[in-house]
Amino acid sequence: MATQWYINGDYLLGCNCDYGCPCNFNARPTEGDCQGSIGFHVEDGAYDGVSLNGLNVFLGVKWPGAIYEGNGTVSIYIDESGSPEQRDALLKIVSGEAGGPPFEILAGTFTNFIGPKFVPIDVKVAGKDTEVTVGDYVRMKFESIRNPKSGVETDSKVVLPMGFIFKEADQYSLKEFWVKDDPEFEISLSGTCAELAKVQWPSV
Repeated sequence: MATQWYINGDYLLGCNCDYGCPCNFNARPTEGDCQGSIGFHVEDGAYDGVSLNGLNVFLGVKWPGAIYEGNGTVSIYIDESGSPEQRDALLKIVSGEAGGPPFEILAGTFTNFIGPKFVPIDVKVAGKDTEVTVGDYVRMKFESIRNPKSGVETDSKVVLPMGFIFKEADQYSLKEFWVKDDPEFEISLSGTCAELAKVQWPSV
């Protein structure tokens, strides 16, 4: 399917894996399953002529094993400040209906879709001080990865030249992270993987 959309902006992730997330390397998740939240802030974007500038989308995600094994569950949260046309465009993109990576690929790993819910989403992109609030459903707060003995901050990146979500992502630790939705989603974590990346989608 020919894509009719593009998004340039910031990609954010919080998950239950160790720093760097083995899922980035097609390895098994640290704890055997994968759970967390991914999302993005649109700096510049459009779908079929509809501007998406300034809007945000986040997903609560869970897979019982590795992502590539599928059978995942996703809960979709879309910025309530968008117009009906903008909301519909964002839903088509993240559901995979609009085609094009990364979401067409990710959508194929989900068997259970929840939502969408249209909620206030506040995103502060600020490196180790990044914070996200998605209504009453998701809270994400980053901090630096620190040496557990000395407390010295670590500056780390994951570089994936062939990556379909990002090519390079700064790595942080989750100071605070939770997802609270229906019984499918009751996640609460700290001290695990957080990622922040500049992205250009559809990825190639």
